Amino acid sequence: MNTQDPAFGHPDPDTASQALARRHAIDELLDRRRTAAARPLLAAALRDDPYDAELLYLAARADWIDDANASAREHLTQLLQREPHHTPARALLAMVLTEENQLPQAEEIVLSLLREHPRWPHLYVLYARVMLHALNIDKASALASEALRIAPDDADALRLQALCDLVRGSRGAQGPALQRLLAGHPEDQATIAMLAAALVTAGRHRAALRCYRELLQADPTNPHWLRLTKELTAATHWSLLPLWPFQRYGWAGSIALWIGGIIGVRLLAVHAPAWAGPVSWALFGYVAYSWIWPPLLRKWILRN
Repeated sequence: MNTQDPAFGHPDPDTASQALARRHAIDELLDRRRTAAARPLLAAALRDDPYDAELLYLAARADWIDDANASAREHLTQLLQREPHHTPARALLAMVLTEENQLPQAEEIVLSLLREHPRWPHLYVLYARVMLHALNIDKASALASEALRIAPDDADALRLQALCDLVRGSRGAQGPALQRLLAGHPEDQATIAMLAAALVTAGRHRAALRCYRELLQADPTNPHWLRLTKELTAATHWSLLPLWPFQRYGWAGSIALWIGGIIGVRLLAVHAPAWAGPVSWALFGYVAYSWIWPPLLRKWILRN
């Protein structure tokens, strides 16, 4: 951007002030997540000065808000090649890498930032988010607590502590306070949704169900949250407790149970023949129950 006063060879104060005002306007729009309104201003500013670090950072923020992580990473890479110590850009890159599940790289960036700024609560919150995605809930909670020790009223740390309590099922985690946080911060709904999906993959269905119930309370008309809540309600029903090995360990648990059952029946046939028959029938009944009852229960819950 040409900000030179042709008469004196110094920056034109009017042009510089206009650029600063435009940058502040873009920043305020992004704070309100109004990327559609911010992008025309941002495009015009970048046409004037395509290498400005703050404009590249704002462009990355807009991309990140719109879930365009690849574009955000490109802008951040371009910025950090010019200014490798740009703290906000490094923090945002850690967020992008976290959402892309590149957790070791994200953790490395956050640790380097914490070495430089050990008293910034935002960095502890950022590190806690990385740990949440890694399902290290205890460490995430400890990091959120450290952020609150430094800044007791930090809203991001309070939200993150509430999320950790929600996953762990701590008393008081669910309720109006968390609902207000979710309603006021839509990005936390995305965090909970990603966390719930990871919990399902890890076989922690009850923790995932708590997450989906909170999402459904925040958005009661969302059919996706409703279906997932019902699916997990069926998966965690008390009548399925005997099937816990299958739910927790999947095919590995099923194979282990089959092999263990067959070996056990054969050993009983040799060493305790009187028990071999009843145990064989019990094993057969257990297998039939595992095949028949879960789909019937799921259909019943989904219909109600």
